[in-house]
Amino acid sequence: GLAANEYGWWKITNGTVDFTYTGLAYNDYGWWYMTNGMIDFSYTGMVQNEYGWWYVRNGMIDFGYTGMALNEYGWWYFNNGLLDLTFTGVGSNEYGDWYFKDGTIAFDYSGTISFGGQDYTVTNGYAVKA
Repeated sequence: GLAANEYGWWKITNGTVDFTYTGLAYNDYGWWYMTNGMIDFSYTGMVQNEYGWWYVRNGMIDFGYTGMALNEYGWWYFNNGLLDLTFTGVGSNEYGDWYFKDGTIAFDYSGTISFGGQDYTVTNGYAVKA
């Protein structure tokens, strides 16, 4: 489990702090991203556990997050904090609008689409309102 002291929240394994643990851990307050056994409140990004890929914001799974996230494998679409490999449509970030197919940007697609009542012209995954 997790336990707190004056230095932070720690991953406990067999009664001692597990300084080797990096990953997600659960307590009564939610799911947390741990680095070297301690909650990493500075981490924002994608994390995988046995239940899937999750969007973590400031060290905690953000179950309210719907949008895009990047990892070493590309850009992905999240719905309520969970990677959504069924999503086909348009997602947006600070770089613009993007066409997603099966949860990832379709960089290999150029053409036209309709999504959410809006038509888009797509060039290599980048979507522009028509």
